Amino acid sequence: MFCSLSDNIQETFGLVPLEAMAAGLPVVVSDWDGYRDTVRDGVDGFRVPTWLPPAGAGRDLAFRHAAEIDTYDMYCGHTCSVVGVDIDAATQAFERLFASPELRQQMGAAGRARVQALYDWAQIIPQYEALWAKQDQLRRAQAAPPVGPRPWAARMDPFDSFAHYATHQLQDQTQLSLVDTDLAKAWQRLQSFKGLRMVQFANETLPSDDSVQALLARLTDGPRTVVDLLRETPPARQQVGLRGMVWLIKLGIVRATPLE
Repeated sequence: MFCSLSDNIQETFGLVPLEAMAAGLPVVVSDWDGYRDTVRDGVDGFRVPTWLPPAGAGRDLAFRHAAEIDTYDMYCGHTCSVVGVDIDAATQAFERLFASPELRQQMGAAGRARVQALYDWAQIIPQYEALWAKQDQLRRAQAAPPVGPRPWAARMDPFDSFAHYATHQLQDQTQLSLVDTDLAKAWQRLQSFKGLRMVQFANETLPSDDSVQALLARLTDGPRTVVDLLRETPPARQQVGLRGMVWLIKLGIVRATPLE
């Protein structure tokens, strides 16, 4: 089988799942941007749900890059540090594939047939030509530019400009809960993860230990909504708090329940 749990805004179309499908392999990928267009969940493999902070939670990340505090690679790193991939769903996908050679063969064959039918160059070139024609039609129909406030196009908030990449975006009424209901155990697991260099990398743009501990403590009584958890957070710190929530989802410390 093949796995690519991408969480990076630099990933667009995503060629590698198609290469794996062309080789007859079932795939496990994140439900992320172009992957959701190429991989059919439950047919060619499994797409694992993803979470993103709301628009407005990354303006300071964009500014850090614009002010050359962070390189482009660092900007991407800080951003993907707060993109959550559903760990439980990924585990379930692997368990199903590990348990069934028939399912692996079935999904591998379906993926290979899909690549041959849709992604051979003989199929791709006409799609490009149709896209160019559609874009030209839209351009001609747009008589005047839209009116209204415009963000700095060169350095937009990544959670605004890439909002469509993820399965879910954190909202006011999204409910969060602890994966480990025991606070001490949750905190211990978090500290072990924070010992990793790949986690330490983003320390400057994540909430403090005190803020995280307070948030986890508020979840010990049961699920709470995002807006409730932010109620006592000063407005200037709320964007960091929102990123911290998705960071905890990413690490498997907190679980989010999507809105219906």
